[in-house]
Amino acid sequence: MNILVPGKKRNRKRSGASTKQQKTVKRFSGGVVWKWTLLAGVGALCVYAGMTTPQFVETVSNQRVEHVIIEGEVNYLSEQEVLAAVNSFISESLLLVDMEEIKQALEKMPWIRTVTISREWPDTMVLNVVEEKAIARWGGSKLLSQDGVIFSPTDIIGLESLAILSGTVGTENAVMEQYMLFNELLYQRGLKIDELSLDERGGWKIMLANGVNINVGKTDVMKRMKRLIDFADPLFIDQMAIIDSIDLRYTSGIAVQNKSINAEEVVSL
Repeated sequence: MNILVPGKKRNRKRSGASTKQQKTVKRFSGGVVWKWTLLAGVGALCVYAGMTTPQFVETVSNQRVEHVIIEGEVNYLSEQEVLAAVNSFISESLLLVDMEEIKQALEKMPWIRTVTISREWPDTMVLNVVEEKAIARWGGSKLLSQDGVIFSPTDIIGLESLAILSGTVGTENAVMEQYMLFNELLYQRGLKIDELSLDERGGWKIMLANGVNINVGKTDVMKRMKRLIDFADPLFIDQMAIIDSIDLRYTSGIAVQNKSINAEEVVSL
């Protein structure tokens, strides 16, 4: 069995086929039309009779799967893993192979979100794959998808720069949604989230890519973050290198603790 390179467009044009068609107009007499209709009917009956012969049925039933084609944009999916999964369920007959069984097996693989399977006669199976999109890491070694679902590939090489999110069991989707909202606000000031955590009491904590820790708390979190964005003028951003942490758990201000003097300053707005 062969597995073809994923993502490449296949040329379905048959050799000798013309890419241009010329319009022609022909006139037929009633007798000629009747003769052609009769011949077409006879031909159809012959084809039907041929298809119902035991030899034809046996030939179709025994047609082996010789090629597996992966279609779709795949970046992290292993062709070898896909082929191994297909091989473990495939039968010798393209007609009798259980497509639903193969689909379920493939969709259990970490990087496959959905897959559609079809047959191409006489000997080809086509897998149209939609790959998972990793939004962030979860707990370091796992990944979080665009649907807020945790999945665990063999490795995460090339994805180390993704933010690390964490929370209690069942909070994956909520953490992902909050991450998207926080990230959108911080992006306005050129700030990036490196880590976001939701503790057991519902409190949010952020560590920025520049090493600054932000304690957001558990109430009015978006209001508090907007207050930080309003306060973070260019001068404040330039001073981020000396800031250790920022506490937003105040009614009308924020607390900033510097690294060098280890002192806390409360700024009211």
